[in-house]
Amino acid sequence: MEPPSFFPPSDLLSDPLVSVGLTALTAQAGYYAAQWMLGGREGRAKAAVGFEKTLIAAVIFGLALAVPALLSIGINTFLDLANIDKTKLTIYSLLTTKDYTQFSRNIQLALEAAARIYARYFDEARNSLAAFFGAVTGTGVLPWTQALSMAIVNVMTVAVSVLGSVLVSAAVYGVAAAVAKGWPAFMPLGALLITHERSRNIGALLLAVGSVMPVVLALGADVVYHLAPPRSVTWEHLLGIVGPVWDVVKAMVMLGLVGVAATALTYAFTKIFDEVGSHFSID
Repeated sequence: MEPPSFFPPSDLLSDPLVSVGLTALTAQAGYYAAQWMLGGREGRAKAAVGFEKTLIAAVIFGLALAVPALLSIGINTFLDLANIDKTKLTIYSLLTTKDYTQFSRNIQLALEAAARIYARYFDEARNSLAAFFGAVTGTGVLPWTQALSMAIVNVMTVAVSVLGSVLVSAAVYGVAAAVAKGWPAFMPLGALLITHERSRNIGALLLAVGSVMPVVLALGADVVYHLAPPRSVTWEHLLGIVGPVWDVVKAMVMLGLVGVAATALTYAFTKIFDEVGSHFSID
């Protein structure tokens, strides 16, 4: 399966990521152009340095644009090795398009779907915890059922910990997926900041977050939903039908892997962009 092409189509300027980036770079170049014309000899010297910063930022921004497409190649390889049917995934269209403009739009659509999936896990975990605490409270009211209440607590302690982990992870990822929809603003801002020594680190982080998080969060939601769909733990399960409990454990593990992958890739690309910035940053 062919990954997205790195060669931009003729309507690339209609892509929000590219248009926001070019707007930011053009605004900075315009500022230095005004400084060149109005600032005299000293202003021209500063403007020359500013033009160099803008050019470096444009190159780094272009490199960052390629990261999501590179990640899609790795995603294809992972799905093939894991023997996952990609045609059943919502993100399938993201992996098959060869138009970078459509590729960027598909990321936004995939993030919207991912936010809904993470909300499903959150809701199911919340309902399950409500069932657990309702069972404990309901059986603990009467003296002759308090033993049953303690039994439920002892048996379901591990399940409650798992449900709590799913609840927190799903909430964090859901918020992150919603925030990641603003990734078109992160990358050009990071590209501008990385050319300054004092702001290089935050610029590298914004570039890494903008180029890594959207793809990883979208893919993670899709794969986790495919391999471990959200399940509720009800009264019947509290009484000994543990199958759904194991499904929740599986979901917890898969959601944890999403967090590990997102953190590791973000850290790796932050270091890469920071290293690039250390060679080109200007003050």
